[in-house]
Amino acid sequence: MNRVLLLNPPAKNNLQRDFLCSSSSKADYYWPPIDLIVLSGLLKEFEVRVIDAVASKISNRETLSKIKAMNPDSIICLVSSIGFNEEMSFLKNVKDSLQNSRIILIGDIAFFEKEKVIKNKFVDAILLDFTSHQIIEYLKNPENKKIKDICYKLGSAVVFNGVLKSSEFSYGMANLELFNLNSYSIPYSIHKKIAPILFNYGCPYKCSFCASGNIGYKIRNLSESKQEIMHLYKKGFKEIFIRDFNFTTNKAFVMDICTFIIKNNIKISWSCEGRVDNVDRESLQLMKKAGCYLIFFGVESGKQERLDSFQKRTSITQIKKVFGLCREIGIKTLASFVLALPGDTMEDIMATINLSKEIEADYASFNLYVPRYGSDLRKKLEKNSELDLNSRFDSSKEFINLTSLSEEEILNLYRYAIKSFYFRLPYLAKQAISMRTWFQFKTHLLNGLSLFKKSLK
Repeated sequence: MNRVLLLNPPAKNNLQRDFLCSSSSKADYYWPPIDLIVLSGLLKEFEVRVIDAVASKISNRETLSKIKAMNPDSIICLVSSIGFNEEMSFLKNVKDSLQNSRIILIGDIAFFEKEKVIKNKFVDAILLDFTSHQIIEYLKNPENKKIKDICYKLGSAVVFNGVLKSSEFSYGMANLELFNLNSYSIPYSIHKKIAPILFNYGCPYKCSFCASGNIGYKIRNLSESKQEIMHLYKKGFKEIFIRDFNFTTNKAFVMDICTFIIKNNIKISWSCEGRVDNVDRESLQLMKKAGCYLIFFGVESGKQERLDSFQKRTSITQIKKVFGLCREIGIKTLASFVLALPGDTMEDIMATINLSKEIEADYASFNLYVPRYGSDLRKKLEKNSELDLNSRFDSSKEFINLTSLSEEEILNLYRYAIKSFYFRLPYLAKQAISMRTWFQFKTHLLNGLSLFKKSLK
């Protein structure tokens, strides 16, 4: 049987490689990579093993030793724009040790820079869509000249036959037994062991600072989605982590899933990402009834002109209304913000920080602007020959300064954003009162300490 290794390679920091994105976790958390989770379901007919070196906190040497012991025919490996050089060095060592193993990459830089990345001698292929069944065809016959969704080598030639167009995908049931789920966590989770799940792939929106809208968009088969929810519930999971970029995009799908959970009396908590322009009182109430305890919203900026300039297509009015509705209904919120967007002024950044507190979000994620691979804004910036975009920017600690402020001023504002949001006595009291489990209390304490240290650096 074809032996396949799903690999998240070692990293010096808590590097999160997931869904064509990469960044270091901002505190003491690390969620499961959905790319590998989905592939564990797709590749059921193969002999699949998993090594997540980051979650397991194992070294390059130990990881290489484990790989050699497994002796896989194919290695599907996550890579990132942040840790790319180290990842390439590690994979070269893997190839030197296992010359007959095919190395297949998934990741932001591999997706958007496939022509450059495939030139590495030890790289055999790049998987462009981890939900695609074409990976099965490739693993069975890598000499097939008609495979799509993969950029691959045939002898000295590089083959790319384009991508399949589809509005729906399926991957069966993820084989979660392959993963040590106790080694993962999300910063706001209620329970220790969470089950990741994917309902839609990509994003139909085109925010210029984000690459998600440029990878395509499709929805998972509804019947299969319901089957996996029931499967996870029967397996004893108490919490689901919906990894979609925007679970709330298709209201009919959301309402159908929630109705299914309620009618079948499935008692399970879950969190998701959403947009303020595609939820309303009706959908939020049904989501709450179905077990939704938190929604992650990309707020981005506190200035309407800034939102408009980056094609966010949401309004400050919508943001305030939806966060108010969530409070009223009893759904917690996590608001994500981008500080020092190109052209931001001191006033713009302060408006963003002030909005984080005004909307009374339960959690806030402050990110420094980085030119993400594949984003429309990066493509625009690449035309400016004076800019160096080749650095491995990490939005949790590094950035490119395209504002009139100094780097020191931006870093001071970043630290102030964290301190002024998280270390308010009323906020801390509210969070302490809302704890539902001992695990939740411990997780919040550890993440709080990490954020406190970060705010002092």
